[in-house]
Amino acid sequence: MTLLILTLDDAPAQAAGAAMLTALQATGMPALATVTCHMLVRDVVRLAPQAVVALNPGVDDGLAPGLQAALVLLAASAPRPVLVLGGVCLPAAAPELLDARVQAWLPLPLDIAALRAALALAAPRFAREQGLQRDLQAALARLDERKWVDRAKGVLMQHQQLSEDDAFALLRAASMQANLRVGEVSRNLIEAATAADAVNRAGQLRMLSQRCVKALALRAAAGVGGRGWSSAEDGLAETLQRLQTNLDKLAGLGLPAPAAQLLADTRDAGLALTRLATLAGAAPRGRSALPSAATLQAADLQAEALLDHADALTTALEGRGGLRLLNLCGRQRMLSQRLAKQALLAGLLTDAGAAVQAAAAAQTVREFETGLAALDQAPLATDAIRTALAQARGQWQRLLDGLRRAAGPEAAAGRLVLARESEALLASFEQITSLYEHSMQVLLG
Repeated sequence: MTLLILTLDDAPAQAAGAAMLTALQATGMPALATVTCHMLVRDVVRLAPQAVVALNPGVDDGLAPGLQAALVLLAASAPRPVLVLGGVCLPAAAPELLDARVQAWLPLPLDIAALRAALALAAPRFAREQGLQRDLQAALARLDERKWVDRAKGVLMQHQQLSEDDAFALLRAASMQANLRVGEVSRNLIEAATAADAVNRAGQLRMLSQRCVKALALRAAAGVGGRGWSSAEDGLAETLQRLQTNLDKLAGLGLPAPAAQLLADTRDAGLALTRLATLAGAAPRGRSALPSAATLQAADLQAEALLDHADALTTALEGRGGLRLLNLCGRQRMLSQRLAKQALLAGLLTDAGAAVQAAAAAQTVREFETGLAALDQAPLATDAIRTALAQARGQWQRLLDGLRRAAGPEAAAGRLVLARESEALLASFEQITSLYEHSMQVLLG
């Protein structure tokens, strides 16, 4: 059995190691070399000894600190049978010896016969321990896979309306197609579902930034107690609540460092918008309760900041190809609210502000129609998604009709159409986004 002799880094220890190397070689034992603690792992890999004999002179109650650290590192990276030659080994030292995977302890001075006998027992003991360790790791891996499979089946059963047997059959078929274990496919599915949820929630923040200002604009346009006042009040409260809920859910996902910083910036922008919108909506019902043009412009400026941060966060999270499609679909939600907001502000602000919003609304129309065309051509669309898209196209045309009416003599009626159809279009794209989020084609890619 080939040996390496391990010593401490000081000169006396190395001299003792050299003397032991000579003594062992003189008896015909295949001792390869001496090595110091800081070189142990490298030389074990280079020389490939079958065992390591550690010299631990002058220590009667365990391993010298340098030996302890070196042997623990060896056990983690390139394990070998380890024998220690030293003083009396006390029972109190047993835990650190076990941590260092020491198979035997022999007293000094060196007894060649005792060393041979200890090595003969250490090798099979080490092999058995390694086998047990491999069995344990395999069992833990199977248990971990079982957990992932159970979680994946739960996702499929919930979102695909499948039985447990059918969900497992789907996972097994996907694993065969991808040439991966069922556990790996299950883990990928859960990770994709988590990522899809993050993209969806981050994308909702974009929409909510625009919906918040839309609600304030509807309130200003309706007048105190006027037609549409109540829905504007309810819409603002619901929007702010959803904004906070999504920020809290994203914070609970434990996002990695770059996305976590983007989320922190998004949260700050969201809280700033919430404070401004709450202040604008907190006045008692009376003329002072109507948001002024200055308040609407300030809210819109803060909403644009939230939109920019949320868009950067969503882009950082989307990653996979299927999730980019989910991001595109979620963006249509935002554009439906953005267009209604811009049309309302165009009718409420002064000439310069109104012109800016009207030009922005024309750009939003183009962006929405570009996104709609891209979704029509998307390769991952299911029958349910295509049906929902057809419904959304009809709502989009009605929203455009409201947009035209809001800019003319039927402004009041047009605003009501904008409010109604933008919410209907939002509901449709909420449904479509959810269908993409839970699509097997997106999750399993």
